[in-house]
Amino acid sequence: MKKVFKINAEICDARKVQEETLAAYDEIRINSVIVLVSPAAQALLNKYPVSMNASAVLETEEDVQLSMVNGRHVMEPGGALPEGKSYLMVNGMLDVAPGCEELLKRYVGITVNGVVTCPKSLAGCFAKAQINGKLETYPDGCIRLRGTTVLDRTFRLRAKEGAKYYAASRVVALDGDIGFDDLAAKGVTFVTPKLLVWESLCEKAVRLFDAETDILVLPDGCALVNDDAVLNENLLRRYGDKLYINGDLTVNEESRSVLNSVAFLKVNGDLRVTKAMADAAAGLKAEYDEWKIVADRVIEDRGKITVDKALLEQAGTLGIEDCGRVTIDPDVSPELIREKLLKIKDCGSVFCTAEQRAVIEQASQKVGRILEPGQEPKKEEPEEKEGEEVRKVNADTYVL
Repeated sequence: MKKVFKINAEICDARKVQEETLAAYDEIRINSVIVLVSPAAQALLNKYPVSMNASAVLETEEDVQLSMVNGRHVMEPGGALPEGKSYLMVNGMLDVAPGCEELLKRYVGITVNGVVTCPKSLAGCFAKAQINGKLETYPDGCIRLRGTTVLDRTFRLRAKEGAKYYAASRVVALDGDIGFDDLAAKGVTFVTPKLLVWESLCEKAVRLFDAETDILVLPDGCALVNDDAVLNENLLRRYGDKLYINGDLTVNEESRSVLNSVAFLKVNGDLRVTKAMADAAAGLKAEYDEWKIVADRVIEDRGKITVDKALLEQAGTLGIEDCGRVTIDPDVSPELIREKLLKIKDCGSVFCTAEQRAVIEQASQKVGRILEPGQEPKKEEPEEKEGEEVRKVNADTYVL
């Protein structure tokens, strides 16, 4: 009988593992988010049949403590210093404020599975850190704002004397009551990659912005829609007929009555047009990244769905996304599928006949498998195989 030791833990500390423990099993399987090993332990583990399914294997000395944070971790001057030797792991975002040099130096190592944000002067502190994501820096001496910051009268009232403000994505100046003269009198300046500004405000605004800022001048009265949107009466009623869409814009049957009412349209994203509206939308004067034909109806987030003739005929054009199992009724002709089924995307399994397969493959994007009726994916092997004696441990932290 094969002796197997299976460890399921968030943290598996193998730094003090003994050879007697390893020798007692024919196989050791470690399933863990983090496995801690020392140089000596790593050499010992290499001598035995030990398999590791881990997000990270950290090599540290035995006296180093692991400090792990899931989510957003803010590091500020005056914060609690780590006691003794400590290794910091952040699964999420590490936000480091100015003045944290000494605090960062107190860690023997840092791993961030996500994003690190810090002033430019602190970027060097992460030269030896392991960042599985990206390092984002901002100019020293700046007050950080939201990534997309919309200026209005209240910003002028609350702005600090002599302050330099930073917005990671853009500053939006589409409001006649911002008061750039008052901001200039306070000595306020901005650093940002992009400025969206009304034409009548442009001359006064540019004085307050960094020379490297990309300036997009929009017609007076243009409004920002800071999300994906559908072109319809409600959109124009709320924002007016001059629109800057920071996202994708969908044109569907709801759009037909307002296509001729749009005075200005710029889409910082894709123009997503349903197949039925393609001809009508062709005359729409707009700037956008890409023109994409999309389905009239999208079915998504279903465990199972069967696509039959009635569904396709009623749908106009159909899209299926994020479904576990999609079955195409054998009675549906390849011609009807080609005409009506626009795409099958991010689905696990699609079952169709051999005659339907060619058109299903054309419509499929990121589909796990395409099978014929009666075929089933292979079942996963059981955790315990015949002939194995398994010892299993489930724990948040396990010391091997």
